[in-house]
Amino acid sequence: MTKLTIVDSHVLLGTEDHLSLTPDDLLRRMDLNGVETAIARPMGAELIVRNREGNDTILKAHPRIKAMVSVNPWWGPEFCLEELQRCRDQGAVGLFLNPARQGFFPTDSRITPLLELAEEFQWPVMFHTGTYIYADVLSVLERARQFPALNFIAGFGGFADMWFELPGVFSATENLYLDTSLLWGEAVQGILESSGASRLLFASAEPRNSIQVVLKVLERLALPETQRESILSGNAKRIFHLT
Repeated sequence: MTKLTIVDSHVLLGTEDHLSLTPDDLLRRMDLNGVETAIARPMGAELIVRNREGNDTILKAHPRIKAMVSVNPWWGPEFCLEELQRCRDQGAVGLFLNPARQGFFPTDSRITPLLELAEEFQWPVMFHTGTYIYADVLSVLERARQFPALNFIAGFGGFADMWFELPGVFSATENLYLDTSLLWGEAVQGILESSGASRLLFASAEPRNSIQVVLKVLERLALPETQRESILSGNAKRIFHLT
């Protein structure tokens, strides 16, 4: 197989329960697996409460680590919009929201101003999906249909509780993408057959999963080079506006 550029579209920096990952640890894992660029977001208290601290950790991490920043909408629009503007000015490339941890439904009106600003910034918005009941994939689909010019990513691909909702509706929502971090080979193959390679983003969710494991899942599918290029880097470079 031809060696292709790899962009990891979803990694977690910080500490949360048994999980921990520093920028230096991430860079070592990237180098071991040939990953050129990683899109990182906060986790733990820096996702839920200490948003500015978490965002700064990623913004200052390393030129090869791009920031998918987060704000908890319960802090209110004044703080949230100001913080997102600050992060955009420092080079952030996307918005991450976790309904289950941050305490809202994807359809809540309190996040509408955040989505409107993301659309203005041309940022993709990744939602944590797959945790019953807040992180419902169908709610993210509804938002994607309300904002057709805004790209949405179903983080973790709806794994595990919501995966069954996706195949029947995914192909009709062209601005919705899946990350591959927790998907098994047959699930990736099913999306390829129904919607094509342009809707999948390689992601490891380090340290919850690993770069090596997800690369092996894709390798075993023996995909044509054009599909591999789209999944491993092409789609991410396009929707995150990476140069």
